[in-house]
Amino acid sequence: MSIRERIQEGIKQATKDRQTLRMETLRMAKGALLLKEKESPHANGVSDEEAVAALRAEVKKRQQSMETFRQVNRLEMVEQLEQEIAIIEEFLPVQLGEADLEARIRAHLAEHPEINHAGKLTGALKKELGDLADGRMLMELCKKVLG
Repeated sequence: MSIRERIQEGIKQATKDRQTLRMETLRMAKGALLLKEKESPHANGVSDEEAVAALRAEVKKRQQSMETFRQVNRLEMVEQLEQEIAIIEEFLPVQLGEADLEARIRAHLAEHPEINHAGKLTGALKKELGDLADGRMLMELCKKVLG
């Protein structure tokens, strides 16, 4: 079952269960996928990779909004955005944790000892890991390991 189909099923279930926040969040996610579909040249809709990218962008938007709401002390909005992020992340592949990511970084450095710049290391690992790693966490861990 594709991500889009899983989201559609989630909308149906949230509607039946009268879970308003979940239903609205999943409708927004479906809207993001529809926008991505219109941008895409494919006739058969968006691939799961494109869907993951669109949903990750939505999570990133919410994380940025959370920072803004924290600055203006709107904690109820921060809580709502955290719930929305949790709902969206149910449909995304699981990312590596900090310990696993650090182990991968150290293994990559063992294979390529010539890399001594965090940017180069981050770029190489991002190509290798793809969506398994959060870019920001990867960059910070690369700096930590090299520093």
